[in-house]
Amino acid sequence: MNLDACIHERRSVRAYLPKPVPREIIESVLEAGTWAPTGMGSEPWRFVVIEDPALIKYASEETKRAARQTRQPMTERFATDKDVICYEAPVLILVCAEESEIPILERVRLLDCVLAAQNMFLKAYELGLGTCYMGYIDAFLTQPDVLKKLGVPDGYQLMVPFVLGYPKNKQGAGARKKPIILNWFS
Repeated sequence: MNLDACIHERRSVRAYLPKPVPREIIESVLEAGTWAPTGMGSEPWRFVVIEDPALIKYASEETKRAARQTRQPMTERFATDKDVICYEAPVLILVCAEESEIPILERVRLLDCVLAAQNMFLKAYELGLGTCYMGYIDAFLTQPDVLKKLGVPDGYQLMVPFVLGYPKNKQGAGARKKPIILNWFS
């Protein structure tokens, strides 16, 4: 598969087959993340891989609970027993980095982890897997006790959570807007 196909056809997947992902495939996806660009060569990313369905359900339920408490418009959407957070994916990956008191370092670590996640999304697609960034988890799972139960050690923060698994439906190319160039100096 060529790079353009991966970039153009990869989509966020919100429906997964109940099929486990072999460990060696997960490891291949993680390794792709480690080849991402990184500020000052720091390679800050650390990974928590969750395959335990009960822990994935816990992450989903805790996210819904926190969202219902903090955002009124979310209350109705998250007042369901359905997994509208992790979409019953067989794998939840938490990309983490060490906490920093220095704001610029925290920002660099976040950007590095986002770049690592993009590499992992593309590798997963190449391997026939789907991924979806879990923005709600990122926004709402900030409680230390919840993060600890999910395997995030003290001194680390969650940067990029995403799910991984075999998609129920075929992914495909969609349309995107042309680049909007604010300035171009030559």
